[in-house]
Parts: sequence; structure tokens; C-alpha cells
Amino acid sequence: MKIVIAGGTGALGSHLVSRLKDHEVIILTRRNNQKKNQNISLVNYSEDINVWANHLKGSDVIINLVGEPIANKRWSDKQKKIILNSRLKPIQKISDALNLINHNPKIIMSASAVGYYQSSDSPLNEDSLPGKDFLSDVCIKWEKEAVKKFADKTQQLILLRIGIVLDDSSGMLSRLTPLFKLCLGATIGNGRQYVPWIHINDVSGIIKYLISSKFKGPVNLVSPQIDNNLKFSKKLGRALNRPVFLNVPRFLIKVLLGEMSVMILKSSNVVPKAILDFNYKFEFKKLDNALKDLLS
Repeated sequence: MKIVIAGGTGALGSHLVSRLKDHEVIILTRRNNQKKNQNISLVNYSEDINVWANHLKGSDVIINLVGEPIANKRWSDKQKKIILNSRLKPIQKISDALNLINHNPKIIMSASAVGYYQSSDSPLNEDSLPGKDFLSDVCIKWEKEAVKKFADKTQQLILLRIGIVLDDSSGMLSRLTPLFKLCLGATIGNGRQYVPWIHINDVSGIIKYLISSKFKGPVNLVSPQIDNNLKFSKKLGRALNRPVFLNVPRFLIKVLLGEMSVMILKSSNVVPKAILDFNYKFEFKKLDNALKDLLS
């Protein structure tokens, strides 16, 4: 099977590529062209699609994971535009390339995020309503663009609503671990807001599982047993043999982070209903087991 991955050099993309090494994998990247091994190639997807579009010929699956990280910089008006455009432009480029070569892959997966949903302590599945904050707005536009550009180009358009990916070398966990080791770990506000985590193994596992399925539509990539902030913090502290006794008040988070505080204060009680209905078996359902695997 020939699989094309846009954004395949980041932490998640690299992990996914390692799980797909038995297939022919083309990684669309801003790096120079490179043949990594017999099955894996890096292809620079520049603004001139004529240079690289032919690499998409014969592809069975296209997976788009491209997007500017949301937590790296303050959300100025300029940064907000960068965050949104970094998600919309790759969709346009891939769509144009497919038009140029007149090719329709069997499956197209396009990333989104659980930020799509409104804040809620009640369970949210794939049919739940979107929110009205900046993250929700980005996800809504991200998904609409994917549907607009890809729906007529594939039999199965899958929208990957990805939760907070737990990985020992990147993302939230890699940032929290040093603080918790110094006994500076803290609960946030009342700690009741849900943290929609998922082990990186299950993100790659679900994507690989979907490649062999007939699934289409939105799918939540989160653990079926997510925790609220209080329990998450306490379990992380226990995994590192450190006490967690600090608390950062909600108002202070808002003062320090402004609009970005939604990333921490929003309650996202998201459930992976669609993928469970398709009988995917999670490798890591419980946070204790996920932390033990990643921190040992």
C-alpha cells in the first residue's frame, strides 16, 4: 500500500511512520528530498506543485497532519492567522496536486482536534456541538476546508479529532514532567475540567486501524477513560514519586495566559464513541498504565 503523510517529520508523524514501515511511505515535508530507506522517502512539497505532485500518483491513503503548534507562542492576531492558515493551506496544496494528476486515493485522513467541541463536563461524542472559542473556530474551519477540498476526491474522508497526545519526548507531558519532578506540579482551578489525553501508541494504532477499515467521518482520538485535571495531576505526581500540593487559581491562569487559558481551563469530556463502535482495542485505557509506560 502506498501512503502519503503530510507533516510526517513531527513527533506524531515520525511515530506513525515507524508503525507503517511495511508500506511504501511518502512524507511531504519542507525538508529536502531524501530516500530514507527502501520504503520511506521525504519529498519537499514546495509552492510549485508541479515539482512534487507526481509523488502522489498511485497513493492509496493520504494523511494530513500539518499545523502550527497552538501553544508555542502568545495568541496575537498575527499568530492566530498563522495557526489557522498553517492548517488550511496544506489542504489546498494537496487538493491542487490531486487535481493536477487526476488521482483519487481510497482514503484521505485530515487532522483536526478535540478543541472542536464546546466546554462540557457531560460526555461529548462525534455528534456533539462545536464550541465558540478560538480553538473551536479553528477546528470548524479546518474541517470545513477538508470536506470542501477532499470530499469529492476519496471514498473515505476521515477527520481525526485528536486529543492531548501523551509522549515522553514532546507535547504536554514532556513539559509537565520537569516541573512535577521539582515538586512544582499543580492542579488548575477546581481541577474538575476534563483532560482528553491519549497515548501516542493509540494515536498511531487508531490511524493504522482505520487504514484497513471502511470508516468515514469524524473520529475522536482520546482514551476511553480520561481523567479530570485533579486526578491527572495526582496520578502524574504518583508516577514520578512526587507530592502534588500546589494549586493555581483559575483567575491567575486567565491573567497570565489571557485567551490562551482556554487550553487549560476548558473541560473536554470527549469520548471515542466512533472508534469503539468500530471495535478498536486501546493499548492504553488507563492513565496510570500510560504514564508507567512513558516515564519508566
